[in-house]
Amino acid sequence: MLNFVGFDNLIPYFKFAQEALNRKDIFFVGWVVRDILLNLRINNFEDIDITLAGNPSKVYAGLDQSSGSIFKTDKFGTITIVRKRSEEWKKIRREVKNVQFEITPFREEGTYSDARHPDELKWTDSLLSDSIRRDFTINALYYRFWERSEEDLGEVRGEQIKWVDGQVFDLREKDLDKDKFLKILKNKWYALILQEKWKPVLVVQDKDLIEKIVKQKIDFGLDELHIILDPQKWINDIVNQKLRAVGNPDDRIQEDALRIIRWIRFVSVLNTYDWINLDFESKTWLAMKKYYFLLRKIAKERVIQEMKKVFKKWNAFGFVGLMDELNILKFYFPALARCKHNDQPTRYHPFDTYSHSLLTLFHLQKINTDYLVRFGMLYHDVGKPDQYYWASIKKDEASQQQLYKLPIVHPEIWAEYTQEDFTKLWFSKKEVQEISFYVKYHMFPWDLLAMTKNKRKKEIKKFISDWGLERLLNLCDITIWDRLGQYNPLQHSDVEWVYALKEQIKEIYEESWRITLKDLKVNGNDIIKIVGKPGPLVWQILNKLLELVLEEQIENKKEILLEKAKELATNLN
Repeated sequence: MLNFVGFDNLIPYFKFAQEALNRKDIFFVGWVVRDILLNLRINNFEDIDITLAGNPSKVYAGLDQSSGSIFKTDKFGTITIVRKRSEEWKKIRREVKNVQFEITPFREEGTYSDARHPDELKWTDSLLSDSIRRDFTINALYYRFWERSEEDLGEVRGEQIKWVDGQVFDLREKDLDKDKFLKILKNKWYALILQEKWKPVLVVQDKDLIEKIVKQKIDFGLDELHIILDPQKWINDIVNQKLRAVGNPDDRIQEDALRIIRWIRFVSVLNTYDWINLDFESKTWLAMKKYYFLLRKIAKERVIQEMKKVFKKWNAFGFVGLMDELNILKFYFPALARCKHNDQPTRYHPFDTYSHSLLTLFHLQKINTDYLVRFGMLYHDVGKPDQYYWASIKKDEASQQQLYKLPIVHPEIWAEYTQEDFTKLWFSKKEVQEISFYVKYHMFPWDLLAMTKNKRKKEIKKFISDWGLERLLNLCDITIWDRLGQYNPLQHSDVEWVYALKEQIKEIYEESWRITLKDLKVNGNDIIKIVGKPGPLVWQILNKLLELVLEEQIENKKEILLEKAKELATNLN
């Protein structure tokens, strides 16, 4: 259920942060606490969010300026510390490597008139107030490492916790009993988890005790202790396998509509792990469906940042499926949305074009993590609605067979739809070209397989040079899952031929390596000496030499290439 092992690995980071801020009353917040509890990561932390009482100016004034490169953002009061890499620094804190700390003091937020940013920020000394303004309970987890010292003994003037029988869980003897654990969190002040070889962990949900801990008015009666503060009761949600908004979900979404996208990203990322199976709490999901239209106010580039995070590593299939359920697919992927209810001949394609596209993505993401390939898979059939519109005019099958001779159904046209949608989403020109490439050539491996053995080998060499090895292999992946995603009851998938083609491409690549113009043993200057001046003829000769080398008609040796270049110069002039 929950993992309490690994917090000892946070101690060096926590002590460094205390030294850098010249403060002991600091808290780590958000993902770093969540990931340890969910057993997603227990070391190698690259960026850590910190919060504490006070205003940004006073926090900044108290910083140890030698702790690293320091940046301050006045608008939201965030201070960033990037650890310096000097040899002296390595000796001081060897355990903390390449880490960025972002410090934002406790704050309260005013109204959100633009459905994105708070109109007013107010700094506070209350951790509880800070937790209320956060979006998900999953992001309202706070961590502190308690270490008793002589100085602390002099400062502590509050009560000392008395550990009561029945409130201590010993993981050395048995697994955590989740029902008993939640009952104690609900009815008592705390639950202490004792762990063999690891320091004890204290979990606190009681708001009165949380305030005392923030103000350092509790003596824990222990020398060292990890403290997890959970004021919004996320632990209860995770035990019940739910993602819940803090407070009223209607308010959270109307404050910042981007939270809809961030929340479905959370689910798509976390549910990638086999041991996590989360769904939205019902009121939270209803609010997302109710206010989906507010996303039209959010800049598309912000939405795309969230999408790319999922497509680069996580469950892209689940993310798109939730977009569809929320009725926002049409905002970002209009060509794909048009594929919904675009029925195909059942005996060839039992699903509509949209379902087919989604199923192919589901399978492809298991073997290919290139986000541009995944987007290409998603869009590979976006021209089908036009194809079947024409088919609806001609009902007989013979006329339908003529579909593939129409320009409108050619993948080149489908690639244009892809370019249009992804350009509007503010993808870079290079990204758009790459996604469109996969749409345009997603059937290309079948063309290679239709060639004779000798011709295929020459063409593979040529396209490895022109497109690159990875692109060719990616096209094979797309072709495989395009065919399997048909679930065609009448047609054999034939994908074993595509798998064999992948192996052949790899073998040819290993045999001849990747030969490009820069790999030729002659260059432009050599050819200029032959033709007498620079110009288009130089590049014509170089490209012809490359073609001959790839086709194994001549060897890639300088004297042979120069002799052939002289012949070509005469013939091409």
